[in-house]
Parts: sequence; structure tokens; C-alpha cells
Amino acid sequence: MKQTIDSELSLVSYIRERFKKRPARLAQREKLLVGIGDDGAVFDAGGRQVVVTTDAMAEGIHFDHLYCTPYQVGFKLVTVNVSDVFAMNANPAYLLLSLTLPKGLDVGYFTGFMDGVMNATDMYGVELIGGDITSSMSAVTVSATLIGFTDAPIKRDGASVGDLLYVTGHLGDSACALGLLKQRGRPVFLEKGQRVELPLSWPAMEPLLWKHLMPRPHKPEVASGCASAMMDVSDGLSIDLIRLCAESGTGARVYERQLPMSKEMVEACLYLKEDPLEFCLCGGEDYEYLFTTPVAVDGAFCIGEIIPEGIIIQDASGTERELKECGYEHFKD
Repeated sequence: MKQTIDSELSLVSYIRERFKKRPARLAQREKLLVGIGDDGAVFDAGGRQVVVTTDAMAEGIHFDHLYCTPYQVGFKLVTVNVSDVFAMNANPAYLLLSLTLPKGLDVGYFTGFMDGVMNATDMYGVELIGGDITSSMSAVTVSATLIGFTDAPIKRDGASVGDLLYVTGHLGDSACALGLLKQRGRPVFLEKGQRVELPLSWPAMEPLLWKHLMPRPHKPEVASGCASAMMDVSDGLSIDLIRLCAESGTGARVYERQLPMSKEMVEACLYLKEDPLEFCLCGGEDYEYLFTTPVAVDGAFCIGEIIPEGIIIQDASGTERELKECGYEHFKD
């Protein structure tokens, strides 16, 4: 019987295990500080710790031109890579860009996309240093590789039992914004200052739309110097917490009443007839940071603690249940 790919995580595990079995290249291995399975790879380059990460965005999977502009695609491509570098406690520096574009693509699309790339690189002080451009039969696929530098990388595998569990900002906003865009059925040109009043009032929609269309991650300084483990929340809190705990060999308890949800997201969920908790736990692309620390910190939301095993959530009444695995994962329906 033909086997099919059904899990992004299984592919990552397969790649990591297969390449572990190759003969050791000691010169390279000794300089490799963080390998496959984290937000970025880290290696020592003559005393400097270099972080490298890459992310791709495919039309029809990561973006739909019914809901976003070429500018927003270019801007977001840069910022999602910046988020990965920040998650490693690093500063972004150099960008490589790879584009696969359909033949006959309108020049205006290309220039709009590059405007978004340029403005995002200006925002984060990143220099575009090269890349590749190829043609495709139909869809647009774009990819970026970002290089940064750090003095002390924070990995996913450092959480210990008793650590507190934090997130840096509201969760569920981006997924909620996508629901609003699907109701609207056409893009909102945030980059041109466009304001719209449907399907909700502009003050209720604006922060959500920015979170989805043009995310602007900030380096989580609150975690520097105290975090034992960290990753960005890109696929959803539930699945990303499961990944962090798997790397650390621990479990976690999440307190439902402490999950940070914006008033705008809760209001929009009433209109969409959606459960805010579902968006908070399962919605992706918030580009906030999930981290653990042995000490209490200000400037982030404490949502739970690390326990020996199991991923559980406790509701307001104190009842505990297993946290369902949800979020975005490629190759799954």
C-alpha cells in the first residue's frame, strides 16, 4: 500500500534521526550549538554565535490573494523569519530571498511584494544580501533565510519541572482576523492607511488585522537572562507547547483563566460565532513568544507551569483535562 506524508512533525523527526546516523564531521559538529528541531540553527563562527533560520510561504497554503496584498506577503515573509531569530535570543542581520513566480506575473505584483520586503528589512535593520528567482507554472512561493547573531541562544529543550510558563502577548488575534477577512472577501490595504467598517467597527478590527496581515514581532527582552526554554507561537499555543515540552522531556499545566485574550478578539468572536478559547489555543500566526523560567517576571503573562509529564489545562472551576493537540500542521487536514 502506498504511504503518504501526513505529519510535518514526523518529517522533521525522520530528517533529524536520519542525519544523526551519518558519519560525524567532527570539525563541523564541534561548532554546531543548536541543530534540527528548534526555531533556528546556531553555530560558532570564530567566537561569534550565528543563528540561521528559514521560512517559506506558498500561495494557497500560507496566503490567499483574496485576503492580502503583495506588499503584505513581502512584509510578512521577513517578519516571520525575524520572529524565529528573536525566539533564539538573537538579533537579525542578513537576509537571503528565494522567489518562485509564475510566468506572466504582473510587474506591479512584484514591485508591491518587494516594497513590503524593503520596509520590513528597514524596520528590523536587516540587509538583503542575495537569493534566487525561478519561474513556476502557476502559484507564487516565496522563501527567506535570515542570519542573526547572539551571545546566548535560548533553546526549546531547557524547561525543567517547577519552571513557570509565560507568553508575551495576546493569543488568537491572527486566526480571528483571518475569519473577519473571509467574511469581508477582499484585502484591506493597511499599508496605504485604508480603514474599513465592515464586518465590525474599525477600532475592533484594526489591531487584529495588523496581527495577521503585517505581524511586527518584538524581541522578548523580558526573557533574556532568565528563560530556560523559548520558542515563538507560530502554529498555535497548544501544538507549540507540546513541541517545547517534547524537546525538554517534560509536561505542562495551563490555567485557562490566565490565558491572555484581547478584548477585540473576544468581541470579534461574538460576531463570528466562534469560541475565543479555541482561537487562543489553536489559532496560529500570533508571533508571540512562549517561554519558561524558574523565576517570576513582569512584562509577560504567566499561563501555567512545567510538570513532570502530561499536557493538561485547568478551567476556572479547577477541573483538569488533557490539552487537545490543535494548531496548524502541514500535511494534516
